[in-house]
Amino acid sequence: MNTSVAIFEPIYARDQVQVEKSFLPLVVQDNSQAGWREFKLFVDMYRSGEHRRHEYTGIFSPKFRLKSKIMGSDFVQFVRGQTKTDVCFINPFPQIAYWSFNVWMQGEHAHPGLADAAQSLLDACQLDFDIKRTPRHGPGLLAYSNFWVGSERFWEEYVGGVLVRIAEFLEKNPGHAVTRKVMEDTTHTDPAPFLPFIVERLFSTYISQRPKLTIGAYRHKDDSLQDYCVNEYEQRLVARMKLQIDEADASGKFDPTLIQHMDIACELWQQQFFDYFAVRPHPHTGRRVS
Repeated sequence: MNTSVAIFEPIYARDQVQVEKSFLPLVVQDNSQAGWREFKLFVDMYRSGEHRRHEYTGIFSPKFRLKSKIMGSDFVQFVRGQTKTDVCFINPFPQIAYWSFNVWMQGEHAHPGLADAAQSLLDACQLDFDIKRTPRHGPGLLAYSNFWVGSERFWEEYVGGVLVRIAEFLEKNPGHAVTRKVMEDTTHTDPAPFLPFIVERLFSTYISQRPKLTIGAYRHKDDSLQDYCVNEYEQRLVARMKLQIDEADASGKFDPTLIQHMDIACELWQQQFFDYFAVRPHPHTGRRVS
């Protein structure tokens, strides 16, 4: 019997064409909190109880194939090939692991002030996460974009126990200093506040601190990494740093000097990224960074 995998693709407009036929359409009736992005969809789906109808449930952006470079049906087959996992995911930016220690190192360089805004939000919601103590996010834990499917248990513990608590705080405290802080705009190819980038990074943060979770991470082949790089600079970074980072991940030992080198590389990468896409359209959005 096939595992029940329900991945929903949001449909925001009447003329929007569904990209992945193996996914289910999720018609978005109310997009009044557009700044929340997919965070609101996760919260709404949890509150509706939809996650209890399937063995695995997820919500994937229409840009899934563009970013992940695989078909939706291929990911569904991957999930069905896993046994008794709590959550399965695919990271559409595997190259970033070679210059960023975890999601917050990259996040802070990409969106200055993100880590502080995230910690303020977590503290206000009384969620026990310390951003500064976040461990290494290697290939088995690193996920950018919300391309994950979880069991009912995972939805109850992560979405219900973390994301819904954040949503409730924001809903009840629209004028709070923390709410205003996380809703400030950050640099991106589309206008967006800190909030969706915080939520996106909470997934890896959460699973990296829950050793009892069983995780199915889609592994990219080494010879495909260059295909995920968005420019030649990223390709050179991967080529220069891959061996050393792979060895550190295999041993589980990242000494402070290596972490410092990654932080420097991440800072230089981000500046190059902004300069490069300030005058060129980004391949995932067709727009420049502003």
